[in-house]
Amino acid sequence: MTTPGATEPPPTAEIDITPTESSEAAESPEPVEAPTAESTTTLSPVEQPPQEGGPWTKLDLTLRSGADIIKATDLPESLRAFLTTRVGVEDETGCVTQEVTLHGVHADGFAYGTEESNCAGGEVVWGITDNAWHYIVQFGDAVPCADLAYNGIPEGAPGLRCLAADGTAQDY
Repeated sequence: MTTPGATEPPPTAEIDITPTESSEAAESPEPVEAPTAESTTTLSPVEQPPQEGGPWTKLDLTLRSGADIIKATDLPESLRAFLTTRVGVEDETGCVTQEVTLHGVHADGFAYGTEESNCAGGEVVWGITDNAWHYIVQFGDAVPCADLAYNGIPEGAPGLRCLAADGTAQDY
């Protein structure tokens, strides 16, 4: 899997996420067709939330389809819209993200989890920069804690491990 640069957005497609109010629709959702990389529209700009700190919200969400993402109402709408442009979508290298597992979200505009594709997979921290969700870091092996701090990622992400200055693994 290739890793987009910190300022390079992933391919985008526009998805209008409108949760239904009806309990009948919640019990039997209609199939949601995944967007394609050929889409020519982009996501709406996302306002950068104020950096207030605070704890991460722990999650255990596995998302394998647009329907899974739409049902994940605990996530910010802008993150759900971003994830619909990833899950089931072929990127410019021919890789298709098959699954995203979210371990936590932070009110300062960050999310942490894993992303698996038909090419590879790894841990990911996404964040809001330049009015859109982007990859902040993506890695297979633990990275230095200093790299996470340098990128402004709030400490305390559930399950995120990194390397201390002395090379030992620790919770971030």
